[in-house]
Amino acid sequence: HLSGWMEIFQIILSCPVCQDIFKDPVLLPCSHSFCNVCVQQWWRTKQTRVCPVCKAVSPRSNIPPRNLVLKNLCEAFLLEVESGVVCRLHTERLKLYCVDHQTPVCIVCRDSSQHRNHTFTPVNEAAEFHRNGLLKLKAKWEKTDEDIKNQAGETERKVREEFRVLRTFLQEEENVRIAALKQEEMHKRGMMKDKISVLIREINAMESTIKTIEDGLTDDDTSFLIKVDTLTKETQRPLPDDPRHVTGALINVAKYLANISFSVWCKMIEKVSYTPVILNPNTAHEELHLSECLTSVTCGPKQPLASTPERMEQHRCVLGFEGYSSGTHSWIVEVGDSQVWALGVIAQDAQRMGNILSGLWMLRFCHGKFTAFCPSRPGSVLPLKDRPQRVRVYLDWEKGKLSFLDQQTDTVLHTFTHTFTKTHHFKFCDCHFSYLRT
Repeated sequence: HLSGWMEIFQIILSCPVCQDIFKDPVLLPCSHSFCNVCVQQWWRTKQTRVCPVCKAVSPRSNIPPRNLVLKNLCEAFLLEVESGVVCRLHTERLKLYCVDHQTPVCIVCRDSSQHRNHTFTPVNEAAEFHRNGLLKLKAKWEKTDEDIKNQAGETERKVREEFRVLRTFLQEEENVRIAALKQEEMHKRGMMKDKISVLIREINAMESTIKTIEDGLTDDDTSFLIKVDTLTKETQRPLPDDPRHVTGALINVAKYLANISFSVWCKMIEKVSYTPVILNPNTAHEELHLSECLTSVTCGPKQPLASTPERMEQHRCVLGFEGYSSGTHSWIVEVGDSQVWALGVIAQDAQRMGNILSGLWMLRFCHGKFTAFCPSRPGSVLPLKDRPQRVRVYLDWEKGKLSFLDQQTDTVLHTFTHTFTKTHHFKFCDCHFSYLRT
């Protein structure tokens, strides 16, 4: 029996003086072995070099040699014990696994008071169970790692696409402004070229007139008098306009540079939208499908999503990304013709602990019936009102008021009153609506 042999080995490998496993054992001439420290201390107390067991006297000139064989056996035994295979208390093999204490035990431990009425399984079965558990956990984390990789890649793609749209818009705005500038430049330079051409013709004509006058002055008196009227008219030719007095001749620089960033930003507002509630995909139930912009949700087939603490696995819902712990907030949700939808807020602690109903304030519409849920009451049917297409959710944190209104008629569907003290997230359950907006 292995445990019996372990006990025998422990007795054989124990020093007769300290009753512990040999440490640096030495061999006396009488063939008895002791720890080197133990025998030296024994000799000092006895004032003579006698064997602690048989009282045989060792010569003072004799230095006890080390017992290397025994030393190796002791080290091997200690390794066996320290490896966890042998019980430290009873030097028995650890053949059982205490399910209550989650630790291996020996058969003596099983019958001890420490493990009374506990559940035990063979260590090989427990090891297989925990090994399978670790393998499943490993597979889960590998799946989560793959999901993180895919999430990062998909999010990067969406971010790049958003900025590509913005860059395209800015590039188009730049091209439009540069094209308009070039067009004005071509137009005004063309006007200047036309004016320069006219001016050149005027200069040539003036030079021709001067030459004609000069030639006329050299004629005889009779010929000069005949031409004098014509020469006088030539000298009265009007001069061209001074280009410095031409209005609007230069480029309208201010038109292109005045508040350029603000002007482009104003035009950009027409192309972008703002949604006050952004859904958190990490909380979405596996049957809820979020839009790429994370502002709408629809129900559909199950998706292979990573199981994380924040994911809503027991309830088909998704939470808003941002939590609220103060102030007033208002959202408009387009539920359209959906036959089933639910809106509300949930306490962050309730989500973290998995006890959703302990921190949930929710209004649900299901096939023509309104039901209100809150921690103080599991559910109460409300009088049927007109079916809304848009629902305004209004949260006044300080006043402790959460209201749901028909946005088109401004009719109050229901109001909760509660003293909110913790962070709450906007919550969507069983939703079949199109999108959110303010």
